[in-house]
Amino acid sequence: MTGGPGEIAILVARYGRDWLISETAGGYRAIRRHTLSEELLGGDDLLNVMCTETLGEMARRLAAERKRGNRL
Repeated sequence: MTGGPGEIAILVARYGRDWLISETAGGYRAIRRHTLSEELLGGDDLLNVMCTETLGEMARRLAAERKRGNRL
């Protein structure tokens, strides 16, 4: 992913139900729409917020987060 507006839209379509995804001054940010408790976050290394420099990295991290979250 190169970070064009269409690619952000792809991530929003895929993960937007669970995450608010936006471009920031230095990269990209995703904020979980429904935050998880500290108990859930600590036990499975899940995140409520993540920031990345590239859209490709954001796509990988969102996919990994979904995979970990499916185990709950």
